[in-house]
Amino acid sequence: MDIKSTVICLPIHNMDKTLAFYQNAFLISDIQIEDGIIMLEFPKLSLFLMKKDAFEAYSKKAGRGAQFPNGNSGMIISCAMTSREEIDTILENATDYGGSVTGKAFIDESYGGYTGYVADPDGHLWELVYPQQQS
Repeated sequence: MDIKSTVICLPIHNMDKTLAFYQNAFLISDIQIEDGIIMLEFPKLSLFLMKKDAFEAYSKKAGRGAQFPNGNSGMIISCAMTSREEIDTILENATDYGGSVTGKAFIDESYGGYTGYVADPDGHLWELVYPQQQS
């Protein structure tokens, strides 16, 4: 399979709250907004955060409605970060902008990476990882 890029679409409840979270907790300044969609661009990945009604209209083609995480289900978006400090900053800022943090970042003993978990205001869970550095 030769994928040129990937788009993930997730439903959100409140555009303003979600926008403030990603701008201030994740420190993303280049955010596009169009027709009820917040568009975040990452390397080879576009993340579309869609108002519930826009998401339902889009997902109707697949026979689904808007499904929000309920604390025990959903997906994890995992990202390799450029530093431990970047992870710590996001975790520190998240609750100020409607997100939640599952605890302090830690060294994952299974592979040695520095890892932290944060959920956005709608409960979409992010795993932020700074990979173990080889000496």
